[in-house]
Formats: sequence, structure tokens, C-alpha cells
Amino acid sequence: MKSFLITIVLLAVSASSAYGAGKSSVEANKQALIKAEADFEKARAEKGLEGWLSFFADDAVDLPAGLPIATGKDVMRKRLTARWDKNVVLKWQPVKVDVAESGDIGYTAGNWQIPVLDKRTNTRVLITGKYLTVWRKQKDGAWKAVADLGNQDPVPTPAASSH
Repeated sequence: MKSFLITIVLLAVSASSAYGAGKSSVEANKQALIKAEADFEKARAEKGLEGWLSFFADDAVDLPAGLPIATGKDVMRKRLTARWDKNVVLKWQPVKVDVAESGDIGYTAGNWQIPVLDKRTNTRVLITGKYLTVWRKQKDGAWKAVADLGNQDPVPTPAASSH
């Protein structure tokens, strides 16, 4: 009976240790994704379209609003080249990061913003929205985006005049 209790205690301790190790691994991967997001934003700001694309897996899926699904970096590059504006200052911040216990897939969700010139009023306005990016850990340990989508928040309309 005593050896049975010792076995139970040892199993409980090893299970607890394995859970703790798994939990710390998930936390380490979450921190790696937060860093990948920051590096992604920096690469886009410094290197433009190619910096942006460098954070996508070759087989990534982009789900742009109002456009067909773009599968693969080459398709994304072709679509984005025509409309890329190097002067746009896109900023984003994850508010939710999670990683599977397996450590090979995760996601980030957050808010983005772009200051633009409103051509009607000739004033700068801030366009905002939300995004969701699914990440997959590559064989070299780097995280690459495998699916990306975003949507724009409603643009406030000017109040009607009461005259």
C-alpha cells in the first residue's frame, strides 16, 4: 500500500511539473508572438511591402475586405503592389494573444490605425479597425502569419446641421 501511495504522489508531482513546463512554454510562445508582431510592424515601416510580406508564410491566406481571398505571398504581392502607399503610417497593437499547447500555432487579435488626409475637408483623420492574424511556428522556430484579416471601424459621419 505504501509503494502504491508513493507511486500516486510521484505521478501527481510529475504531472504537475509537466503542466507547469507546458504552461511556461505557452507563455514563452505568447511572448514570442508579441515580439513577432512588433518586428512585423517595424519591418513594414522600414521596408514597405517587402517588409510586410516577409512575415507571411509562402502559403499564407489574406482575407482583404471587399476583395477575393488571396492565397500565397506572390498573389498578395501582386494585389498589394498596385495599391501600396509607402507614406501610409499603419500602426497596430495586439490586445489578445494565444498559443496552442502544442506550441506550433497561435493567433493575435488587436486594433490598427492609419492617419489619412480627408480630401473632402483637407483635414487629417484617424481610420481605425481590428485584425486577426493566425501564426504558425516554422521549422526554424520563427513565427509566420498563415492567415490575416482585418476590418475597418465605421467612419463617423459629420453631424447634420440644425439650420
